[in-house]
Amino acid sequence: MRALKILSAAVLALFLVQFAPGQSLTEAAKKEKERRESLKGKAGVVVTNADLAGTKKKPAVALRTPAEGEKPAATPAAKSAEPSSGEAAPPVDLQTEAKKKFDEKRSELEGRLSKAKEMVELLALKMNALWQQFYSFNSMTSKDHIQKQISETYQKLQAAQTEEKKLKDELDKILAQGLKGPFPPASIKEGRGEAYRK
Repeated sequence: MRALKILSAAVLALFLVQFAPGQSLTEAAKKEKERRESLKGKAGVVVTNADLAGTKKKPAVALRTPAEGEKPAATPAAKSAEPSSGEAAPPVDLQTEAKKKFDEKRSELEGRLSKAKEMVELLALKMNALWQQFYSFNSMTSKDHIQKQISETYQKLQAAQTEEKKLKDELDKILAQGLKGPFPPASIKEGRGEAYRK
């Protein structure tokens, strides 16, 4: 039954191919000949190394420098950060700023640590696969080649484990330290807090 379906599908496909409009080989050859005839009178451009050496390099982006006495245009971010003439600059909350920096550093370390753990896991999987291939009887690659791959992967694995341990220790140190630091209470204003920032 299945063979009959396959046979009928093949016959149907052959039948439809006969009626499908297509470009014959002679038509394609005629079109190509016409295209080449139309290009005969035109000269092609040949670029040599000497031509390339004579070209001047231009920067991809040109920055406009303001002329003397002209005030440079402020970016939208700088405009929003600048206080207007009637307003006083808002006081900076140093504890909030410190917490923000702490959170950024912690999240960066956590991201790097998760990538390092992932790399260690991948290299460990690769090592296991290489050892299985080494002890396999029907392996097509030579044992020396596999041993070389095992050695290189082991070195990479050790480096990744060292990096993971270093990042974990650094993250633990930062988490243990927490927000302790030379930051004044939130009530102290901008002018007096300058000494603590340095």
